[in-house]
Amino acid sequence: MDDPRQTVPHAVGLIQHKISVPDVPERLVPRPRIATALDALIERRQVVLVLATAGAGKTTAITQATAHLPHPVAWLSVDGTDARPGRLLAYLEDALAQHAPAAHQVATRALRAGIQHTESAGLLAESLRGHTLVLVLDNLERLGVAGEGWEALGSFLHYLPRTVRAVLVSRRDIPPTVHRQLDPTSVASLREEDLAFTVEEAAEALRLNDNTTIDPAKAVSATGGWVTGVLFEAWRSQEHTTVVGGEADPLHGYISSRILAELPDTDRDFLVTAAVLDEVTAERARALGLAAPARRMRSLRSVRLPVVWSGDGRTMRFHPRLREFLLEQLGLRDDEELRRIRLAHGRLLAGEGHDEEATEVLLQAGEVAEARVCGARVIRRVIERLDLPVAERWLDAFGPVGPEPHELTTARLMLAWARDNPREGAAIADALLESGVRDEVVEASERAAALMIYCYAQCGRPADAEEILRLADPGGEVAAVRYGLGTIYPSYRTDTPPELTGGPFDAAVLVAKYWFGHLTDLDISLQSHWGTSLATPWQIGALRAQGHTRRALELYERARDSVSNSLSLHAVVPELLLDAGRPAEAIAALEEGRKLARDTGAHAWYIGFTEGLVKLRIVDRRDAAASMGLLDDLENDPLIEHALQLRAKARAWRGWLLLRSGADADALDCLREAASLLKAGGLFLELPIVGVLLAEAEWRSGHEDTADRAADLALETSARQGSHHVLLKILTEFPAVASRRIDAEAEADTPWHAVGRALAAQGSNIKVTARMPTVTVSEFGRHALIVDGVEARLRISKSLELLSYLGSRPGHTADRPRVLEALFARDDRSTRAYLRQAVHQLNLALPPQLRLTVERNRLSLADEVAQGCQSLLMDADLAHAHRLTGQARLSATEALLARNEGDYLPDRTSQWVEARRRVLSQQTADALSSAADLALQLHRYGDAVRLCEQATASDPLREVAWRVRMRAANALGDDDGVLTAYQGCETALARIDATPSRSTRKLLAQLQR
Repeated sequence: MDDPRQTVPHAVGLIQHKISVPDVPERLVPRPRIATALDALIERRQVVLVLATAGAGKTTAITQATAHLPHPVAWLSVDGTDARPGRLLAYLEDALAQHAPAAHQVATRALRAGIQHTESAGLLAESLRGHTLVLVLDNLERLGVAGEGWEALGSFLHYLPRTVRAVLVSRRDIPPTVHRQLDPTSVASLREEDLAFTVEEAAEALRLNDNTTIDPAKAVSATGGWVTGVLFEAWRSQEHTTVVGGEADPLHGYISSRILAELPDTDRDFLVTAAVLDEVTAERARALGLAAPARRMRSLRSVRLPVVWSGDGRTMRFHPRLREFLLEQLGLRDDEELRRIRLAHGRLLAGEGHDEEATEVLLQAGEVAEARVCGARVIRRVIERLDLPVAERWLDAFGPVGPEPHELTTARLMLAWARDNPREGAAIADALLESGVRDEVVEASERAAALMIYCYAQCGRPADAEEILRLADPGGEVAAVRYGLGTIYPSYRTDTPPELTGGPFDAAVLVAKYWFGHLTDLDISLQSHWGTSLATPWQIGALRAQGHTRRALELYERARDSVSNSLSLHAVVPELLLDAGRPAEAIAALEEGRKLARDTGAHAWYIGFTEGLVKLRIVDRRDAAASMGLLDDLENDPLIEHALQLRAKARAWRGWLLLRSGADADALDCLREAASLLKAGGLFLELPIVGVLLAEAEWRSGHEDTADRAADLALETSARQGSHHVLLKILTEFPAVASRRIDAEAEADTPWHAVGRALAAQGSNIKVTARMPTVTVSEFGRHALIVDGVEARLRISKSLELLSYLGSRPGHTADRPRVLEALFARDDRSTRAYLRQAVHQLNLALPPQLRLTVERNRLSLADEVAQGCQSLLMDADLAHAHRLTGQARLSATEALLARNEGDYLPDRTSQWVEARRRVLSQQTADALSSAADLALQLHRYGDAVRLCEQATASDPLREVAWRVRMRAANALGDDDGVLTAYQGCETALARIDATPSRSTRKLLAQLQR
């Protein structure tokens, strides 16, 4: 098998030695005890912290120890620039990709696509699934005491697969930001005292350094075993003053007085200047203007210094603390000398292709013109990884000095887009127009054109957007923006959606698919996780619209912090919160979205948020007059005439309010217009709601046929979305629409009948609360209590029966006499004592906050525990399956039946258990029969026969299942099977002195023709 490191190219512009395992010194003290300790910690814990002061030998010890590990080792030596989270992730993914090719470009592409740093870090971690390796992160103190770099790292560690180990090396403690992301039981530490030299190791170190005059025991005693102190005889600093070499830092003082002071001036000056380089070679030193660099390096090679040399002696890298000290010394030079060195350094970096570093150094040197050239080449990448403060600082530093490269103009537009600030983007485009170069930029940069179109359109300036669209190259990014805006402006609409590319403009395509009602298209499964995550806000909306409220809430709770300022998130989340029984939060989210849109000039978004606010106020039955006032303001807005979707929904919600007030004729006019506009625009998401409203209005006006057609439109568009969730919610207010359509059907098994059954089974809203321990109760096939994945061992079996009994009761509560009757069939002293013990044992097994309560002779089970009962979960799953349509419903039904195989509480014989068992058996038979009928409709005849057999085995008297089996056999060309199914029905009914119904006999006659 090829080495994966040979198949993944290094990222362009990244310094490769940072992701290489450091070289070890030539003279090395073997330290097998540390290797053994580290190996044991890595084996037992996922995260190992190596925390010690500078010079404690952390890097060397870890390098030695990891060399003997059986797993690949990825290494990243962090420096100060990596405090920027985007840069940190870029290096981290390149280090990991050398051993796990799946990590290649995961974070970079996610950032480019608009995913936040913490989310991108999590995606990078998840890309390592299936890989076993050890990641060493060295010099982490350079990230500072807190900041975005640490937050990104914390998210990365939180999502790290268990097969990957992380070794964090730092001079400082790891911030609480990271500790909160880690499971305390998965963390171990290797600290200062572990790394300290023993007397034997100190003796070997001194021997290797040709020093036999120092007593190793005294050296260890004087320095506490500090590696650098031993190696550089630091205990002798006690012979000097407290502040050594003019330095307050003891190590700096020692370096100043005992290392640099002993060097010739030329070598010392060379080191101070060369400290700007992370890696020193003669060629790079010459580029800084240093004289005779090869000679200076030969001279330094002969001196014992805290540096690491390459094997050929041509490359030198400083010990981090030495480099810190040298850079401090460099900062004491005069400004002109510093500017000269920085300018040379910046030009060297630019020549080596390190444009980002070059831009920073050239700006420090005050060389804005050259920095602009470097920055223009790399700023797009900086923005795409969401290091927005860096890009803003650069652009401010570059200033509006004359015509700028198109790349910088595009970067300014990208910043406006990334900040959800279309007003700023439109202002940039206007300034370009005023200076006479807008058309030139549009024709030269498709991305700039796409961003201008988006900003103009969102600011409510469709004419300006049209002008850019006329000039722009019709490439993928422009096409994506145009397709997305087609949900608002009908002139932009195209029938064929652009292909998703994984870039940031995919968001525009996903917006459109959501509003067009193509909800299943948002269930994206791409090869890399970042592509799927791009769809997060709209996946939340699609899950909500399909009735997956809990899953949508879980996804929202994970995403809310990372995309808290996203207009998209504010657009889809309010209805989710309303579905979840959190109306106040829903209204607040919409108001926040309106404010955000108003503050950033996103006028189209503002109108959309306002009509969304009206809809939520209607659903939550808030003041109708205030809602009408909001609609009046909307319909007086000039943009509404251009914005098809916004106008349609404003008319629909007005019609809804008018229906409630009894103004049926006016409501009918509004709803007819709304339905016509939505159909013309292909905007199917809201059509189930509008169709039901229109059906009610038509019926009230005496138009029964058109009322039926409107109801069928609602049903048809709901089915296209793969779920009847939205339809069922509106039918709860207007159930007569469904009743009338069911009454008008000639057959007994129509889609409207299915909707009626689902409407009857529809449950209440759910709420998401703070995380509780997970409690599940297995009830089918076996009876068990499981808390956070661990089965509880209960000494009294009646404890489990008590739990399931209370879970099956309305409100999950019952008084003591009823409980005694159910569990023991009697009420006496012994059964009451037994019940007390059952309660006690059950509460010992349950988490404290979820324990069973006994108050005033009444026993109550926590809702969180009851919701974990398998039979109640089956009830909820059945109700959810009723909301689905087609293949999705069949798959969901088969899956829930598979999850709930076996008898209910098989080892229990109480009367209440028998009664509950009969109810659940009936539900199972209903589900099997419904699934068989659905399989028949989907032309899956073999599945239909199999499901009918299961249904009739469970309930032989279920005549509808026998009829489905007859139809399935006929579809398979099995005439004998048709007759066999009929005879089976006949035999089953004969047991209760009944015969097949007229419908069944008629079906047999039809199928035998």
